[in-house]
Amino acid sequence: MRDVSQRPKKVDLKQLVQFLIEFIKHPVHKISTLPDWNWPSLFVVQVLLAVVSGSLAGLIKLNFYRIASGMILMPIISTIAALLLALFLYYYFQFFENRTEDYRKIFTLVILSSIPFYLFQVLSEYFAPVTLIGFAFTALLAIVGLCENFNVSRKRAYQLIGILVVLVLAAWILNRATA
Repeated sequence: MRDVSQRPKKVDLKQLVQFLIEFIKHPVHKISTLPDWNWPSLFVVQVLLAVVSGSLAGLIKLNFYRIASGMILMPIISTIAALLLALFLYYYFQFFENRTEDYRKIFTLVILSSIPFYLFQVLSEYFAPVTLIGFAFTALLAIVGLCENFNVSRKRAYQLIGILVVLVLAAWILNRATA
């Protein structure tokens, strides 16, 4: 069923930044109760995280191409990836859990659980495996978020996220082997 309630379309940047600071301090607690943000706020957070992460990674390496890529390509690619992952989870609920969950809420989970990945991505220019550490934290937050917000059993959450971890690990290894 479509949500037709009136939700403010404005983005309260101050509130978003305050939440993100609290999230970094207490990620497990904050992922357990997802905020009810509107679509513009979700996209601002997603793009902001991607731009900051990508740009800082380029600045650390002092590479203009990486900085520009972090400001332009990273937000586009990561937003598309987040939307696709949320779509995957949406259809997971449809086919395997026999229920419909709010796509916006799923997208919120994807964005917030990705924060550790973005933080660790900054250091990946010097030590590439640090990306996997960030993704491991992302996976753990996703498991907690699925269990707490969507009532997915722990076993099922571990299986679901485990499949995604294996796919990401395989893609990372393939990328490193061809680089």
